[in-house]
Amino acid sequence: MRQINDPVFGELEYDGVKKAWTKRIPLGIWFGDDYQLDLVIKCDEDKEITDEQREAYKSYLANLSNYSSEVYKVLFSYYKDHYEEFNRQWELPDKLKIEVVEALVTLRFYKPKQLFIDQKGNYGWLSTFISPQYLISVILSDGKPRIFQGWNVLRYDYAGVDDDVFGEMYFDQGWCKWIKTDINGTDGEWVMMEAHSAFRSSKISPEQKANYQKYIKNEKSFMEEYPKVLLEYYKKNYGTIADIWDDADLFDPDDMDENSIKDLVEFNKLYFNDNGRCYGWLCECAWDEVYGLSIYYDNTKEGICIGSIDSLVI
Repeated sequence: MRQINDPVFGELEYDGVKKAWTKRIPLGIWFGDDYQLDLVIKCDEDKEITDEQREAYKSYLANLSNYSSEVYKVLFSYYKDHYEEFNRQWELPDKLKIEVVEALVTLRFYKPKQLFIDQKGNYGWLSTFISPQYLISVILSDGKPRIFQGWNVLRYDYAGVDDDVFGEMYFDQGWCKWIKTDINGTDGEWVMMEAHSAFRSSKISPEQKANYQKYIKNEKSFMEEYPKVLLEYYKKNYGTIADIWDDADLFDPDDMDENSIKDLVEFNKLYFNDNGRCYGWLCECAWDEVYGLSIYYDNTKEGICIGSIDSLVI
């Protein structure tokens, strides 16, 4: 087996099956010093390890302590989002129900197997979650950890574009990236932005680019106007809301104002529909934790609209 001594990675062996240089390394967080995983540096045998891959590994080591405090929170969010799927597949016991599982507990379900560095310098943990048969990729090279189902995202098709308007985007059932915002009242909070596309081969459309430019231009006025529109929506639909929300009596519409109504929603994703007509925010809301709502612009209407998630997505 071919071996090399790299100035950054150290001693490596070439694995012809994985088509990568490999070695065993300690994870270094969470499970003790004895927990080992494979370092896998994607590289054809007749090619050299790139400087991008070396810099990626340096970045990984420099940020390892940050991952220890961030990844379990992202895992917990992923667990909540996929709980129904997990429960159907494995009939999870009561002790693993969403109501009783806390963020740190999800580390018990999580087993990193490889630190994978692709040829472009993207890197992350290829892992199992919940079951040895359920595979996920935890991408660490995007600024904020993000999770994809399966391992192929790094090994084969971690597609990216550097768009002239949106900037660097990655494909995850649409062109996505994490952005920082204070829209939920927390300075520098990470939220997702998506320019929807059904296919990786499809480009971000001119209409989506134009809508993004409109949103950036009008973001300040959006922040000022949406509480008023949301409060009007809440008062108008309070009867229906009270029918589905047990705590509705604690939030009487006559007692709500433009400041307090903001506490009942959380902005999750800035979304640009591929039909080019609608763009805005997909949100969680206190009275409908399952479906949420959308707060958005429709180019065929005036002003801010509020409706179901489908109003924006479809």
